[in-house]
Amino acid sequence: MNISKSEMEIMRIIWDKGDKVTTKELTELLPDKKLTTISTLAGRLIDKGALKSEKIGRSHAHEYEAVITEDEYRSMQTKDFVKSIYRGSAKSLISTLFRDENFTKEDIAELKRFIDERMAE
Repeated sequence: MNISKSEMEIMRIIWDKGDKVTTKELTELLPDKKLTTISTLAGRLIDKGALKSEKIGRSHAHEYEAVITEDEYRSMQTKDFVKSIYRGSAKSLISTLFRDENFTKEDIAELKRFIDERMAE
């Protein structure tokens, strides 16, 4: 599931709130987007299985709720990225990060603790 940059704005609002978000709230929080655009983006997210909606009364308003969590989406995207770019090798990804990034000793110690904890499970 790929979520576009514009769709991600809606998902982040819902994830940050941690609850259902109404059409009205989305239009207030995304003042640069028209109601029709928000409805279209939300519809795409529903089609992708990221959101579900419920109509509010007889109006055109809806309540939107995330079907997947931000962590679940992040995990899916990371797996797809490693699979497509690094041919499924997490080691290659980590090697690239270490080679190209300026990790501090604290960063490395934190990663080592994380790995040690995972190995102990």
